[in-house]
Amino acid sequence: MKQINKPESELNKFICENWKVLFPNLTLISSEFPLKGGVRSIGTGGRIDILAYNPKSKRFVVFELKKEYDKNITEQVGDYKEYIEDNFADVYLKTTQQYNIDLPKFQEMDLKQIEIVLIAKKFSTTQIDRVKKNKENNITLIKYFWFEEDLIFIDYLNNDPDDEKIENIDSKKVRLVKEIVNQDPDLYEIDRFFNLKQESKDVFLVFYHWLKTLGEVKITPKQVLLKVEFKEHTFSAIGYAGKVASKQILQINTNIDLTNINGLLVEDRVREGQKKKGSLGSERYEIRLRNKEEMEKMIEVLKNCI
Repeated sequence: MKQINKPESELNKFICENWKVLFPNLTLISSEFPLKGGVRSIGTGGRIDILAYNPKSKRFVVFELKKEYDKNITEQVGDYKEYIEDNFADVYLKTTQQYNIDLPKFQEMDLKQIEIVLIAKKFSTTQIDRVKKNKENNITLIKYFWFEEDLIFIDYLNNDPDDEKIENIDSKKVRLVKEIVNQDPDLYEIDRFFNLKQESKDVFLVFYHWLKTLGEVKITPKQVLLKVEFKEHTFSAIGYAGKVASKQILQINTNIDLTNINGLLVEDRVREGQKKKGSLGSERYEIRLRNKEEMEKMIEVLKNCI
């Protein structure tokens, strides 16, 4: 279930090639639908990522795709919406004549409302709240997750057309998939780093989850250690599998002096003349942990230091 990154153009291509599976209730008109003339806020032409048609509501549907989070996505698609409303006849004729799409008679179309579908890896809480409060209910937000082997999972944040079907047939399976794709991406890196060192990982996760309750944590896997950054502090984590002399299963390096903690194996790596010993990590103190209880003891002391 490793997530991968691909350019927006490949996302567009994949959606169009698998349209009937992803959006069976909508009719695909065109990818990169061209707009001639003034698109309001920019005053030049442009292209709609994907233009579609909803036979049920008899409305055009504008799709805007973003590879990642984009704070301006709603403003951009708003320009396209206003363009279609101002040039509805031109868009209608191009759809029927140039793209050979069967549409109802012009007067039967909903000329006053355009539907919008926004697809991105992430939306802010503000964007989601605004959309859900929109009285017209014409905007749909979809998060996408792209995995290896060209597996894509799309999660409707609102207006899910298959809500009833999921509830009746596959709700448990869908919930499990959502739990996987919505989990903290750092957990994947942590799992990959510790690999088969399960005891080391379990003890480290106690430390990681505690830091997460205090604020943002940055995890960077290195070749032989896991770098942890929190505010102005850095830590290095090294896992151990099998027997070592001190029976430790995890080593945490830090620049916070923990040498006075009773019951913990702590070593000051600075020799006379302020030269560090050649151990792993750039931090001064090594804490060699043998179980979760020792990790919890270390955390109790760190609470007064961070």
